[in-house]
Amino acid sequence: MTELKKDVAKIMAIVKGEGVKERVFSAKSSYYNWSKEERDLKAKIENIRERKLMTLIFDLENSLQRLPSQSEYLAEYMKIAFAKIEKEDWCTEIVKAFNQDFIENCVTWRADRAYKSSLIEVMTAMQLESKGYTVFRDKYIDMVMGVDLVAVKDGKVWYIHITKDSTFSKGKVLTKGTYRDYWINYKRFDYQRDFRNHVELFYSNDEGENNVVKNGLPLFKFDYVIDALDEQHSFKWDDNNQMAELMAIMKQAGSVSKFYTWKSADGKLTVK
Repeated sequence: MTELKKDVAKIMAIVKGEGVKERVFSAKSSYYNWSKEERDLKAKIENIRERKLMTLIFDLENSLQRLPSQSEYLAEYMKIAFAKIEKEDWCTEIVKAFNQDFIENCVTWRADRAYKSSLIEVMTAMQLESKGYTVFRDKYIDMVMGVDLVAVKDGKVWYIHITKDSTFSKGKVLTKGTYRDYWINYKRFDYQRDFRNHVELFYSNDEGENNVVKNGLPLFKFDYVIDALDEQHSFKWDDNNQMAELMAIMKQAGSVSKFYTWKSADGKLTVK
């Protein structure tokens, strides 16, 4: 059984059991009733950029040798987030003004969204593989390229972003497209993201045209996913391979060894 199939089996067990939570945090009846200080604090927490949070799902999969449960993910996310928050220049003043519960709720909400999105990515990878696509999912592809999945079929490649169907989440995707300064294994390199003609898949916590919801986990409908991977959003695998470009940049910078590779989930393709 491949690692992807093991992850899917774990997710199905979660769905059949406790389900997937998204603890939407509201300190009051409506966000619009929050004070300016509360809004500012939540915005600061939402905008924290911490590499360990970006790669957490992959790092836990590696250390646990399986997909983490939501409680395991949240516990680690909370530790990393608070360690980062405590180093921020606004932390001392903010902590004095607000109690710990407020900050923990903000972090929990962010962690729940990240965990849910990661599970959707795994399930979408399985959907694509079942339709004959070869799929890549990797922490450096995610962290540096800003791409959740790469799908390949018949000499064509699609770069896929999976995002919650909300104004806030869509805006964050556009912001992520401006990143270009990266550090991997203490080596710095420049990589300019280019999201033009990439595929965007939008999910909702409610059932609709794009997805169903199984015990808290949105799952894309097959037709929605396959229709999105059209000719207009495809690239030629041999001529315009953004993965190969990034791999070359990382190796030239010494961020990864010359033997480092990316292997597809089915083991059929390798990027060296």
